[in-house]
Amino acid sequence: MFAPSFTSDAAAALATTQVLAHLVIAVAAGILLVYLYAYAEYVAVGAARKRVWYLAIAIGAAFLYGSSGVVALWSGARWPAVFSEGATLFFILFMALGFRSMYFSCRRGGETGESPLPSWADYLIIVAFIVAWWTGFLFAQRWTYFVVSIGWVLASAWALWYAVLVVRRHEGTSIAALTRHLFPAVLAFTVTVIADLVGGTVQGAAPIVQATWIVGTVLVGAFLFTTAVAIRQQGGEVERMYDWTTWREGGREERTE
Repeated sequence: MFAPSFTSDAAAALATTQVLAHLVIAVAAGILLVYLYAYAEYVAVGAARKRVWYLAIAIGAAFLYGSSGVVALWSGARWPAVFSEGATLFFILFMALGFRSMYFSCRRGGETGESPLPSWADYLIIVAFIVAWWTGFLFAQRWTYFVVSIGWVLASAWALWYAVLVVRRHEGTSIAALTRHLFPAVLAFTVTVIADLVGGTVQGAAPIVQATWIVGTVLVGAFLFTTAVAIRQQGGEVERMYDWTTWREGGREERTE
């Protein structure tokens, strides 16, 4: 009989865990995309309804991250892994743009709700990141990770900052509730990014980075799923506003026989 190879068993367990973590992200992002459409179609109104598309692109990038990660781990090919890294950059970038857009989307207390920056500033930022990433991917792949790392740090800080501002400014609204549920996903993603950057510079940190990545990735997927559940609950609250079984004309004490 051959003695079991603990090294190979551990590597197989790690690879399986990574595949499952990517699947969690892909499934949760797919479900959340469906409910984001329902949120824009049946819950949100006015400017809040128009600004959800930034978040939809961010969640689409999360789905691309999860699915391309599964393909990369399953096939061993290099290019899906590069796309997976790029997807994380655009996930956090569009999440930050989404929070910023929602922050300026609604009027409250006499505020204009208009961004101090021109409307083309967001598109300029998006184009700059896209050009930088594709340039690195097509012509100088050794620079791709550098571009992604800079984008990770800047976009993560930007997203966390505007998430806090959205909740403070629009407390009690559906967009504040949506942001509050997405905030832990952004926070878990930021911790994972920091661990990845530290692992690339500190010798011997690979086990800690891998463990942090697995936990952080699963948490991101879990919070994306709970956001979908929160949207479903908000839809139910809107439906109950028109529930004829609970309507009253004369207050709570009125009873109709």
